[in-house]
Amino acid sequence: MVNSNYLESYKITIETLGPLYIGSGHEIGKKDWILNRRDNTAYIIDEIKLFNYLKKNNLLSSFEKFMLSNARGGLFEWAKENKIINDIIHQTSKYSLDCENIVDVNTVKGIQTFIKDGYGKPYIPGSSIKGAIRNVLLSQSIEKDTNSNDEVISALRKPDTGDNKNKLSGEADKLDKKYFRTLNREGSKDGDAVNDIMSGIKIADSKPLSFSNLTLCQKKDANIDGYTRKTRIPILRECIRPETKIEFNLTIDTSLFKKSISYIENAVENFLNNYNEEFLLKFKEGIPYYGNVIYLGGGVGYHTKTVTSSLLKNEPDKVKIIGNIINNTVSKKMRDKHRHYDDHKLGVSPHMVKLTKYDGKLVQMGSCRIKISKL
Repeated sequence: MVNSNYLESYKITIETLGPLYIGSGHEIGKKDWILNRRDNTAYIIDEIKLFNYLKKNNLLSSFEKFMLSNARGGLFEWAKENKIINDIIHQTSKYSLDCENIVDVNTVKGIQTFIKDGYGKPYIPGSSIKGAIRNVLLSQSIEKDTNSNDEVISALRKPDTGDNKNKLSGEADKLDKKYFRTLNREGSKDGDAVNDIMSGIKIADSKPLSFSNLTLCQKKDANIDGYTRKTRIPILRECIRPETKIEFNLTIDTSLFKKSISYIENAVENFLNNYNEEFLLKFKEGIPYYGNVIYLGGGVGYHTKTVTSSLLKNEPDKVKIIGNIINNTVSKKMRDKHRHYDDHKLGVSPHMVKLTKYDGKLVQMGSCRIKISKL
């Protein structure tokens, strides 16, 4: 039973600096949305509304043939052929998204959707915030530790063993046990998950967001010279717009998690400085943020999701090690394509920075200013 005397309540406020994408795992196919090129807006179709409209207007048979066909065109072409574009847009759409930031809109096949609640509204899970905080705290713990992690570093140096994802997971588990699973609860074994100090942090999901907070963004990769690689099939993502403020309730059980809010804030800032120095500033398009900025969601890149930079900070061949780690966790086909084993020649790994275009500028995905205040 939780003793309420140990509980402290806070409010977390994040403000998106770049577009924020937290995926639902669902993709809307080209036959399930329609682009109005006149106002550069994508309309996401409501299946029930569409069915009722098609039934009412005797178009079910025609639509069924379209869905079963291998036609390269999307819903727009079928609606145009049947002269019902405006009807589809105004009578069957669920919500709309602006496409102002999309360059290759005519070659787009699908849209990766933002996570939504049981009522279909976008929201941000508290677990996304907690995961990001956990990562910066682990990085801080590694850097403050006077004892080395030579065993883990040695394992990361080893060549491809054929099961590198499991190997990396095992090394991450060792770090978790060392820095987080330290509670020694009665009846538990040393290093058990029940001993995790992060169990003392509870972050509630955000309130539902408005669809007007969403925009469509396209994934862009830029090399160190600023050249953006053109993808054959552009990836579109529903994202929270920059300059959106979102609040979360944070509860800390101080009997389990004994670090202060200022410690968390310091960890956030140190992680950001390390990320800038070790990775972002190597790129022409890498415009850094400073202060209380954290990276959330997808499309933010390897270094924002791992503690590798902190772990290898004092290793002279750190870039080569990171390149091999990334190289050995992808398929052979992808290894030959991206050649991360050569990243050390460029002085940075990975050798591309993940960006998107918003308001005419290349910006980082998922960058958010974070503030924690006492309730």
